Amino acid sequence: MSSRSTAERPVPAGHTSPPPRVTAGADRLTPLDASFLYLERPTERLHVGAVAVLESTPPFEDLVAALGERLGGLERYRQVPVRATLDVAAPRWQPDPAFDARRHFHRVTVPAPGDETALRRTLQEIFARPLPADRPLWECWCLEGLAGGRAALLTKVHHCMIDGVSGVQVLEVMTDGWETRLGAAPLALAEAPGPVRQLGAVASGVAASVGRVLDAVAHPRRAIADVRAAATAAGAVLDVVGRRLVPFPFNGRLGEERRIVWATFDLGEFLAIRGAAGCKVNDVALAVIAGALRRLLPVEATRPPRRVRALIPVNVRRDDEHLRLGNRVSGMFAALPVDVDDARERLRVIAAEMRANKEAGQGRVFDLALGLAGVVPSVLAPMLSRLPQWWPVAHTVCTNVPGPREPRRLLGRRVLEVHPLVPLAAGIGLGFAILSYAGTISITATADASLAPDVDRLPEALRASADELALHLGVRGVARRRHPPHAAAVTVGDLMTRDVVHVRTTELLAIAWKTMRERRIRHLPVVDRHGGLVGLVTHRDLLAASPSSLALHDERDRVRGFGWATAADVMESHVSTAAPDESAADVALRMVRQKIGCVPVVDARGVLVGIVTEEDFLRWSATLLAGYGRRADSREIGDPR
Repeated sequence: MSSRSTAERPVPAGHTSPPPRVTAGADRLTPLDASFLYLERPTERLHVGAVAVLESTPPFEDLVAALGERLGGLERYRQVPVRATLDVAAPRWQPDPAFDARRHFHRVTVPAPGDETALRRTLQEIFARPLPADRPLWECWCLEGLAGGRAALLTKVHHCMIDGVSGVQVLEVMTDGWETRLGAAPLALAEAPGPVRQLGAVASGVAASVGRVLDAVAHPRRAIADVRAAATAAGAVLDVVGRRLVPFPFNGRLGEERRIVWATFDLGEFLAIRGAAGCKVNDVALAVIAGALRRLLPVEATRPPRRVRALIPVNVRRDDEHLRLGNRVSGMFAALPVDVDDARERLRVIAAEMRANKEAGQGRVFDLALGLAGVVPSVLAPMLSRLPQWWPVAHTVCTNVPGPREPRRLLGRRVLEVHPLVPLAAGIGLGFAILSYAGTISITATADASLAPDVDRLPEALRASADELALHLGVRGVARRRHPPHAAAVTVGDLMTRDVVHVRTTELLAIAWKTMRERRIRHLPVVDRHGGLVGLVTHRDLLAASPSSLALHDERDRVRGFGWATAADVMESHVSTAAPDESAADVALRMVRQKIGCVPVVDARGVLVGIVTEEDFLRWSATLLAGYGRRADSREIGDPR
């Protein structure tokens, strides 16, 4: 493998420049962001990443110039985290006085034959290397020499800078036309000067606190119920964490070598499984992973009641925090039922547990724990961050992030595939990242070479697990049918409703419920502040999120039952969408196959412009059938037509 770097002043191996001095007024890292710095070890490199496969190889100099300008425009990408002496204070972000974007770009030639195996071997070697500590903690590698003239772009970014959702947002910035998609906006709070950003955060916190206090005064019983629910959820989480884990073969002391594998699936089929089972796409992905692990693990490791405890990060970023980097996540636990033989039952168990954990408020307990971490004395923070190494809380990590729905281009070249990469730490030798992109969904695994030596068998196991699930649920029986020419001429834009009722991610479920009842609708698209579609809330989601109808006396009880839950808490973020000029017949068949009741319509920027529902297609079908009937009657009376 040969490599070349654009660095004008190469840094000798093992050499780092003195860290910049902390200056007054610099931004502090949040406790969660700082924890990823504290966890860094020679065998535990805490950077995340992604590999994007391009249809052809771009000129390297042009790539450096374009991406250097785009990424260099993000404040965090020009800063370095600086730890105080003996960690007596929280780390702070400092501008890199010698910042030069060219130092962050490298190129490498993948050995012949340039197939997927050769690509993965090259990725594994690069991803295992530490990020240079004398500059902002990110780098990009252009991997050339792939079969068919293709190339791949590998990005490595330290976890203290981004999480999965903000990483996808940065990916959007890297690709062509991001200004048009995101919209030209004035200086965002995310990139505002430190004092402005801090003032905005304080103002938002004060407003939220005042709102909670006023609501508690007006509804004391609800406040008491919320406190009891939070206490119950905290007790349940502590009960789970308090039980020491019995390790699986992929848990233990980590080495330095990594293995990276992936399997890519048709997102439409995952949506069809979701529709047939009445669950979430994330539940489907977890069931596929559980089935694959059952195939790989020794028989004795899959006997009841052995289950793989997975930590599931949950995004809590508000839509007004777009491109505000750092980690804005909560989390939940899920017990992957590797002891269950039936694929349909595995999915049912996972979906039921995830729904119960959400209703119990597991995510809010994690939020509370992270908030309490902010008041811990800084000198104790590194020690607390290492607690998971001494007392493991999960066997694996499964993170799921929705990516761009439409294909993206980089320097005019189409991005064919995107595969996310997760780091390994705290004795977890196998981690999973799930990312949807342009009608596909990738399940990528990062593994420790010594703890999971047979990980090369995982892609086949994942595909076999997905096949089994699809066959058990009967989602492969709907074939594409030819439709009459006049039907093909009708587009989604001809049928869709343009004045779409929608909500924001922060909208309370109680408001969403009332909106659905008043408008007599069953689907509510969820949009961000720019009108971009981010998810969908259905009537079924709201029924699942509220107590049983049998336990409720009237409508007011149901509304109160939603509590502080918002649209973001229950929405499906992997949504089947259509373009206005798409064939209505094709979309109708897709709805039948995926067992869904609506399809939001978006433009090229991802902005919601309409929606088509079962009722729209029923009305259209009735018109077609009426037309067939009139033509048949005309033929019977001798009409020459």
